[in-house]
Amino acid sequence: MGKDGYNLNEFVDWLKTELNSWDLEHLKDLLFKNLGKKILAVVFALALWFSANMEQDVEKSISVDVQYMNLPSDLVIMNDPPHTLNLRVRGSRTQLSSLSPRDIVFAFDLANASPGVSKFEISTDQIKPPKGIQVIGVSPAEIRIDTDKVMEKKVSVKPIIGLPDTGYEVVGEPKVTPSEVTISGPRKIVSQIESISTDLVSTTGVKSNFTIELPLMSYQKVDILGGGFARVTVNIQERIVTKEFKGLNINVINDNGVRFELRSPLKAEIVFEGPYSIIKDLNSDDINVFVNLNKIKPNSKQKIQKLRVNVDYPYKGSLVLKKKSPDEIEVKLEKIGERG
Repeated sequence: MGKDGYNLNEFVDWLKTELNSWDLEHLKDLLFKNLGKKILAVVFALALWFSANMEQDVEKSISVDVQYMNLPSDLVIMNDPPHTLNLRVRGSRTQLSSLSPRDIVFAFDLANASPGVSKFEISTDQIKPPKGIQVIGVSPAEIRIDTDKVMEKKVSVKPIIGLPDTGYEVVGEPKVTPSEVTISGPRKIVSQIESISTDLVSTTGVKSNFTIELPLMSYQKVDILGGGFARVTVNIQERIVTKEFKGLNINVINDNGVRFELRSPLKAEIVFEGPYSIIKDLNSDDINVFVNLNKIKPNSKQKIQKLRVNVDYPYKGSLVLKKKSPDEIEVKLEKIGERG
């Protein structure tokens, strides 16, 4: 027995008996007699159902734009208030299916705004939807707006100069045109700015003077009046460097058989100054330090004589001999027969 006291098998047997008792002609008559009216009745019933269903109120979420209007010209908004509102609306299915975000715009009047932070509550009755649609919810329900006074100020322009190639340097101060610009923006920001920098001035591969126009770096919410570019002229020159050589041998030339005794060591210290490209490759093999015995006066009564130390080196038009030590060496002449 089932829950309601009926046996399932008994029900199935009864249904079979009933179906067997109907003849085929009776079924055809039941299904197809007045078929057009039956189809029309079904269509009419579906139309009534569809019409009733479409007119029934439903809910929908939609995002709409927020417009901030009439902000006084001497004020600027510091924060980033929302630019859209999320609304929950109610209306017929037909109306909501054709509802577009463009159909509802929320305008926020800032004509009475003052410097500082202001909070504004938003209620559903402040939003005007199309007729027949009701706004039942809004998010966010509060908007916070931070405003500040607009300030103008003159500041200097500072170029940012990149490092030149090895062996080169920036000579003097770069020339900037204009040297000053006027900026405009929130007082809190502008009052802290003393200068505006250019973009990086690249000096890679540059070996002489050059001029370039570059944009000025900007600050958020700050405008550069009169244009945001500057011309920068930079003087690039090869570096003048020095190089020292110690312990160079002093060669003796043209002895001509003169017998002498050295009273100074034959070692020298030499310092050159010149362009980096030449100095960096200069080595001791390029330098000849010598004394010339032709300068000795063999018949002089002075047995101890001083000979000037000479230096021979390449690139004499570019290199300057800054130091030579010793400048002279002493030799003692020997009489014939003193040795051995």
